[in-house]
Amino acid sequence: MRKYLPPSGIVSAVIIGVLAVLLLAACQGPPGNSGKSGLPGNPGNPGPAGAVGPQGAPGEPGEPGFPGAPGNPGNPGATGPAGPTGRAGAAAVSPAAALMVSKPAFYLDEGLTIAGSGFAKFEPVIVFIDLGDGTEPNLGFTDASRGGAWALSLPVVGEAGGVSRWASAVVEAGVVTVKADGGDGSTASIAVNVLGVTTPAAPPPPPDSGVATSLTAGTVEVGGELEFIGAGYAPGERVFFIAIVGVGEGIRGGIVVPGAGDPLRKPVTQGTASDTGVVSAIFTARADGALGIGSYTIEGIGEFGSIATAAVIIVEPK
Repeated sequence: MRKYLPPSGIVSAVIIGVLAVLLLAACQGPPGNSGKSGLPGNPGNPGPAGAVGPQGAPGEPGEPGFPGAPGNPGNPGATGPAGPTGRAGAAAVSPAAALMVSKPAFYLDEGLTIAGSGFAKFEPVIVFIDLGDGTEPNLGFTDASRGGAWALSLPVVGEAGGVSRWASAVVEAGVVTVKADGGDGSTASIAVNVLGVTTPAAPPPPPDSGVATSLTAGTVEVGGELEFIGAGYAPGERVFFIAIVGVGEGIRGGIVVPGAGDPLRKPVTQGTASDTGVVSAIFTARADGALGIGSYTIEGIGEFGSIATAAVIIVEPK
């Protein structure tokens, strides 16, 4: 025989159960603090080393730098001992006398021109090499002009006067003194470098690029840049860009004449030709640079003998 709770009993039982759950929840304490973090694990074993890679190709050599600026002059040397007292009342006949030579370094089988200035009017002059101890191989005789200038041209230095007899001593000395003594008392000297007895054979000509070279430049303001572009050079040929800035002194008719000598040159930049023979280089017209305001001829001279020219005009900034 089954027994059943009346409906009111069921409701009471449910209410009592809910109240018991709420009572248990109200009696639960607050949660505890979190524990400390565990220690880190041990690192894993390193992996195997990779294979060594192939060696890289060597880099291309860099372009050579421009020549450095000249060093500061050295300190002046100590004052030498006083010379002997001159003859009372005597004065130098020509204290401004000076010498110059067409080539400061030469071989004895070459020609040479020696010129003097500042000598007395129509003064007779003897020119010689002073080797010291009274050894003075003679180079020749001449006379000064009305203005005190003269020139002595030697077709072959080694065949002049007494040089042939003393050739070995002259070559052994290397740097020797060339002197000129005038009959009226004027005197002057200059140092020259004797390179040897015979001029060495000329080296073989450099390889030819095989085509005509050309160069373009233009006009640039002070402080600006100008690109030199050359064509027709040998592939890989290094090209030096040189500016002609004037003309030195030379000898004409036995007289030293300004502007009659060789051109004066200054390097400005350089570049290397491509595989197709084209070269380009940037020139900066600095205010304190080698070239001032004016017009110049630029030579693009290649190391294999190629050469081209162009005009450059440097103007004031607008």
